[in-house]
Amino acid sequence: MIILFVMLVYAGVYSLMSIFTPEIVMESSFQAVTGESIQNIGDEKYLEAFLSSGRSGGLFALTTVIAGFFILFAAFRKTEKWSWWAFLVVAFFAWAWGTVNGARVNARVYFLMNLGGMVIFLAGVLLPVRAFFSKKS
Repeated sequence: MIILFVMLVYAGVYSLMSIFTPEIVMESSFQAVTGESIQNIGDEKYLEAFLSSGRSGGLFALTTVIAGFFILFAAFRKTEKWSWWAFLVVAFFAWAWGTVNGARVNARVYFLMNLGGMVIFLAGVLLPVRAFFSKKS
């Protein structure tokens, strides 16, 4: 449970960075795809639209993190099987997408941030698997 708590805090910080400083979070991917810095977007309207998209993604991620805290403290600590599956599905797809996409476009910072989240998530969800799926439960 502690490892998943750490993963949710990590994801929460990542989400808040996406909301409040999207240019930092998105710079690695932008450079990997275009070969240029975000600051080289000439038209301020295009830059704002691009950063607004990053903020929206961060807000969606933050709502998922908040839901994750509710699941963690309300059901996961009671070893309710549905909560294990919820973490597996939701967190896996979120971290896997970021990791694969970061590798695909060769965005090193983006890739490493998502790979770090994936490693923490996998440890947090796989270590307690016996508690959820032993014959006693």
